[in-house]
Amino acid sequence: RMQRLLMNEISNKHTDIKTSVPYIAGLTLKEVAKNGIIKYDDLKRSVTTKVGQNLGDTFEYAVSFLFLLNKIVYNQSSDSFTLTL
Repeated sequence: RMQRLLMNEISNKHTDIKTSVPYIAGLTLKEVAKNGIIKYDDLKRSVTTKVGQNLGDTFEYAVSFLFLLNKIVYNQSSDSFTLTL
């Protein structure tokens, strides 16, 4: 019984779709599209608020994923993101 409870807790913690990289990437992409240009901190705050919990490194992984897919561009001088053209 204890092992089953522990396994349920682990599977719930690590398989929640709302904390997955694809889901967070989708929210991130929507926020960038809605705002046109958005500062890193504002984007992270907005996505975290929508999910309703601390994302740990998942937000950074999602942003890297979108960057690698050439969906967003990071502007270092303004610490902000825009969509690619």
